Amino acid sequence: MISSCFKCSLLLLSLFPPLSQADKARFSDFCLSMAGQWQGTSAKLKQPPVQTEVSAICSADRRQLILSVSRSAKHPFSETWWFRERGESTYLIYFDGVEEDKSQSFSLYQQNGSFSLLGEGELNKRPALIQLRFEPKGSGWLWLQNIQYLDDDTDRYLFYRGIEMMPPAH
Repeated sequence: MISSCFKCSLLLLSLFPPLSQADKARFSDFCLSMAGQWQGTSAKLKQPPVQTEVSAICSADRRQLILSVSRSAKHPFSETWWFRERGESTYLIYFDGVEEDKSQSFSLYQQNGSFSLLGEGELNKRPALIQLRFEPKGSGWLWLQNIQYLDDDTDRYLFYRGIEMMPPAH
């Protein structure tokens, strides 16, 4: 049992390296990297994957990024993620047409080609550290949404949702 937990911990550490080795990222680099039309699958833990399309628009001044995720795993409606550069922070407004809009402030980091947004917030009515991680995957991205609840002793991120963002096949 202990050896399997140790192996699991090593796997998680390799998937989510410590941010202490990461550098602050420029929002304009993140914005330009995400811009485009994407498709793939989306899934939460213990839920079947669904086909998803992501439209990402970077503003002309590269200070705003809108990600529209359609056919999400949670609702039949699109969800919109509006990221804005605000000084040293990245500000997010999330809305899905069903629940009340959510807002969050993040710090943006870059490490080995991946981007990571990290901020304190609330999920499932519990305080949490929220990580939105964009990992390069071939000619696209894997968008991992991870959480770490602050009201429990777990010292690792838990997978919340993953969205594959690949160029559309023509």
